[in-house]
Amino acid sequence: MKKFIYIVAAASTLALGSCSKWLDVNENPNSANTTVPTAVQRLPPILAQFADGYESAGTRASFITQQLAVVNANSNNWNLTRWNLTNAAVGWPWQAWYVNTAVNIQPMIDAADKVGANHYVGVGKIIKAWGFGYMVDCYGILPYDEFDNKDILTPKFDDGEYIYGKVLPLLDEAILDLSKAQDQYAPSLKEGDTYNGGDVQKWIKLAYGLKARFLNHYSKKANYNPDEILSLLAKAPSSSIDGTTYQYVDEGKDVSDNSKAALQWANTGTTARITKLYYDYITNNYTGAPTGANNMVDPRLDLLVPSMDNGKGVLMRSKVVDMQSSLPATGPVAVTFNEKNNQFSHVDSVYISLRSNTAASTGRVLSTGTWYTRKGGKGLLLTGAEMKFIEAEIRFKKGQLALALQAYKDGIKIHMEIMGVASGDLTKFLESTSVVQDASKLTLSQIMIQKYIALSYSQEQWADLRRMDFCTDASGNYNEAIGIYKGFNRPSHVFANSFPNPTDWPRRFAIASYENSYNLDQVKKADPDAGSPTYITKPVFWDKK
Repeated sequence: MKKFIYIVAAASTLALGSCSKWLDVNENPNSANTTVPTAVQRLPPILAQFADGYESAGTRASFITQQLAVVNANSNNWNLTRWNLTNAAVGWPWQAWYVNTAVNIQPMIDAADKVGANHYVGVGKIIKAWGFGYMVDCYGILPYDEFDNKDILTPKFDDGEYIYGKVLPLLDEAILDLSKAQDQYAPSLKEGDTYNGGDVQKWIKLAYGLKARFLNHYSKKANYNPDEILSLLAKAPSSSIDGTTYQYVDEGKDVSDNSKAALQWANTGTTARITKLYYDYITNNYTGAPTGANNMVDPRLDLLVPSMDNGKGVLMRSKVVDMQSSLPATGPVAVTFNEKNNQFSHVDSVYISLRSNTAASTGRVLSTGTWYTRKGGKGLLLTGAEMKFIEAEIRFKKGQLALALQAYKDGIKIHMEIMGVASGDLTKFLESTSVVQDASKLTLSQIMIQKYIALSYSQEQWADLRRMDFCTDASGNYNEAIGIYKGFNRPSHVFANSFPNPTDWPRRFAIASYENSYNLDQVKKADPDAGSPTYITKPVFWDKK
């Protein structure tokens, strides 16, 4: 009997061993784990989560750069408009990058490597480089070397300059991977690519464009190399069709789930409003703006600034919020609309919501919305317009004024084409005196303000303001005569705890609350000032002179 039991037990052990070995080779594709999903399955959510974090950082930057105001409320967005960059206000880009995106990139690259899908490897490297690059621009210091080590619960923070030194070569690697042929049975990039539809050349141009963008951030540094950037721009996007955008999906006005609406539709909510500064830039109402006998209204105006039916069938553009006035401390107030009496609850209804809205019973247009916030809109991740403005900046500084003027005009043109401005209106505007026509009269301010418009809802808008030192003189004081961003001054309700001096300006996000709560020792090791209220006035590495 004992012998029989022993034999059965041995047989069972052999059977289990064989089963275990079989399972090691044949994993259940219906059971979630870290190895089963293919590169094709992994890439779309990576791209979606990246766009969420990237565009959300852009929304936050738009409140800081005074593109957007907010109805008065004790909210994160309202705090951003007063430059109170609270841990909670700036935490989401951190989570969207680290938790939702970054940790999934290497597994995708590994899965792609197994099947010789070189193009997926290249895309993975671009997203990694891009993500860490823009996060450095926002936060200054980050976990990089140890961020995805499962054995380290409190990863060290790395300096931004060190991280840039890692991501720039990563873009070079990505270009090489994308230039390789794929293995015979490797999946086509088109199967998983929701940005560029599998167009490998667009991804290669994106890599060159990102490298040009990041290297242009060095404009205050001794190692700034404008000629190298120009050589990169020659291989980067240069038209309205070869940039990288994320097309959101409009499921229809009657669909309650807005998860696929344009991200800025969700991020700006019902509380965001247009500022006077943004409106003045679009309408050329700033010191030194181009003007003349043949002025023309910018065809983008009604795409960027919402309007409302005034109750008499006439569309009226939104009133705009002057951030240097006393208004932002107490208003505008939030309003409601009563369809029964066809009236708003408060006169501040003239400050119109950025979300399109129509009264269901009467059809009265309560807001036309904006191009960036409409459902089914596009996320402009990196465009030919941005590249042209970088070129215009460099050419201008090199004294190549005719080339600078052409690049400046090309940047305006490409942005208008992306927005769908009619070609006839576009041509008339570019030939009008609302655009500089004489190269000898072109200024850096005019270039950067047009770039500001083209980079609406982008954290690159904030990067540029920092590189150009806002609208200040060498001492850091506001000076409209020599400053670049004319009219950009400290908000009237500025958060005095963080900005006690007139020379204090917003230079970085605060460290996300997750790190302060669970990794504070490493934060302090990287920068002992990280807990100070004035930490956000401390320049990131490329912003230091």
